[in-house]
Amino acid sequence: MSEEAGATSAEAQSDQQLADALVRGLRAEAHGDGGQPYDEPGTMTSGTRISEVNADRDAIIGDKISNTYFLSGTSREREPAPLMVSRQTLEEVRYAFVEPKGFDHLSVKQHLLILRVPGGRGGGTVAIRLLLNDGVVGVKELAPDVALRRISADKLEPRTGYLLRNAARTAVEELTEFEVARLCEELATRECRLVLTVDPAVRIPAGLLEREYSAILADAPGALDVLAVHLRHRLRHQENGRRRADEILAHEAVISLVAEWADRDDRASRAAVFARVLADAERAGDFDLERIRDRLSRVADTSFEVWFDDLDYGSRCFAISLATLPGYSYEIVSDAAADLERTLTPPVPDGQQMPRPDPFRTLRSKRLDAVLARVSSQPIPTLYGVTPMEIVAFIDQSLSRRILNRVWTEYPQTREALLQWLRVLARHPVGVVRRGAASAVGVFAVQAFDYVRRYVIQPWALSANTADRQAAAIALMAPACDTTVSSAARRMVYDWHLDKSKTSMRNTAARAYGYIGLADLEEALDAFAHLVAGPDDLVQVVANSITSLIVEADDRSAVTILRQLRYWMTSPVLDPPEGSDLSRRDSTPQERTAEQRSRLFAAYFAFLDIAISVRMVKPVDDRPDATAWHGLLWLADQNAQIAEVIGDLWATALVHPISHAAAVGVLQAWAETVEPDGRGRQAFACLLASATRDSARVRGVVHQQVREWRAGHDPIAPKTAEAVLAALSAR
Repeated sequence: MSEEAGATSAEAQSDQQLADALVRGLRAEAHGDGGQPYDEPGTMTSGTRISEVNADRDAIIGDKISNTYFLSGTSREREPAPLMVSRQTLEEVRYAFVEPKGFDHLSVKQHLLILRVPGGRGGGTVAIRLLLNDGVVGVKELAPDVALRRISADKLEPRTGYLLRNAARTAVEELTEFEVARLCEELATRECRLVLTVDPAVRIPAGLLEREYSAILADAPGALDVLAVHLRHRLRHQENGRRRADEILAHEAVISLVAEWADRDDRASRAAVFARVLADAERAGDFDLERIRDRLSRVADTSFEVWFDDLDYGSRCFAISLATLPGYSYEIVSDAAADLERTLTPPVPDGQQMPRPDPFRTLRSKRLDAVLARVSSQPIPTLYGVTPMEIVAFIDQSLSRRILNRVWTEYPQTREALLQWLRVLARHPVGVVRRGAASAVGVFAVQAFDYVRRYVIQPWALSANTADRQAAAIALMAPACDTTVSSAARRMVYDWHLDKSKTSMRNTAARAYGYIGLADLEEALDAFAHLVAGPDDLVQVVANSITSLIVEADDRSAVTILRQLRYWMTSPVLDPPEGSDLSRRDSTPQERTAEQRSRLFAAYFAFLDIAISVRMVKPVDDRPDATAWHGLLWLADQNAQIAEVIGDLWATALVHPISHAAAVGVLQAWAETVEPDGRGRQAFACLLASATRDSARVRGVVHQQVREWRAGHDPIAPKTAEAVLAALSAR
């Protein structure tokens, strides 16, 4: 909307103006901006959800914004929530776990267990498995320096497992018998469990030892057993994957290599890494055991540093570039490596010009061998269709993080040039390159949070450039998910979202919550409610972030997010967040009404944005007529609780004057998508029947749309229309 268009915020516009703005916004979201195609629409699969959303549009309504806010003041009192253990980690612990000796005698009998195990022996994995065995609905990890005495029932999520990995000696010393009894009572109130992994050298009060509050983890499982379970798990989706895994496991070179780790304390973790390397090589069509063994030996714990430090200058720059851009095209990684060489090389004074290096001095095959990487050809979707592309990756994915950490800690003289190189990469025309550069900045921020925040992340957050603000949000993912700096990173994002902060910072905070919001969903949703109701029009950015969270969320979190959108549709009066300017004074009736209306518009826009933009990557199943459904329809088909909320959202959106026009358009898109898909038509019809069961008005709207879908000589979705009519008649 141009500056001449009139009103600057939702409350100053009529229902019709807001309805038109909503339609225009969704249309712009669907077709892209054209000038700056940042990132891709949200996508889903029936097992993997990808958090790339269209993030290029800051506003769908509103005019020029005056930047009158600044970052200052103290942080709020509320402590950041514990970090959520990822779904991928939970899946591996469920399906690729080898029980150590004596595991069947372990349990969290008193809601609390102190698991005594040396570091590197897999204590964290065992703790997670114990929590899952107890039926928790999710697992969260506490920061190492958490104050256990401050844990109370009101800070715990129901039926959640908590893990304190490698608990500090000071934390364990707090656990008197009185404190443990109190903690167990608080945990029991919310049906929670807490497991601490503690080094056996840490003293534990004798009273706790006698009451089954602690246990000793026996020796780690055998390396070959761990390798077998992990390799079969990683190859499970391949045709004849189990048979191929058994062939690999029977290979003499594999058996001899694993035998070398038999007496090592870290044999289980080494075997898990080896399984990943073998599976990656198999999938890449580059399975050469002798070469894999040779390359792995060069990066063992005792020689990784020697290997990296001995690389020649060009190979070291290529390794850093690949660590920043893992799994991207060879051309992009190579170009970025050349840029890094130029950035790191100081200019030569006039009169001291040296002969230019020979561009043919290094063969690609030799460089790849030197940096322990492989190239594989993969089909990649492009603007003009699927084309083959050469993708380069390390043989061991963990090398990326190790290389970046090595460069930052041992080569401090390169930091300024490295950060400058990453700033340039963060404005690359290719979205995945921008994301890789921002992620590398995040890795460095874990090492030196305040330094990187001051010189890179905060300037990005203050930038008028959309790509910079998106980079700042992505860069915060690593520190926000690292227990050592998570608290500082998340407190900073919280401060940025407050109404006293500059518009660009609030914009960045809205983006950042889309990446880190699942760690503390309550805080993220509260922040969104504040952001969309402020004077800055951040509806589009918030909608993008909510889409990202839905794509990444488990079912419980998805229900929470969708219920929050439905709650906003009821126009509630919400308290301002702690630390905001609005929290220091009473709102006027006009301000409260304006906030409610802005939040109402945001709720409809976010719901319909998710409904139209989140799609399955592939057909929903292997039926010949299967199509790639819209993501919310798939979620509704998988979970009755989610279906109920989505049905309620549709019922409300279809009849409200602000959302009606946009909602019927999105509903038609759903109908067209499932038209060839028999199962999809039934799922769609069932959802609409649920949505209309309590409202004759909603039923009338749906009947009107159904008539349009089957009208004319070339009807839009006649089969879908018949399925919906049959479902409505059956009610």
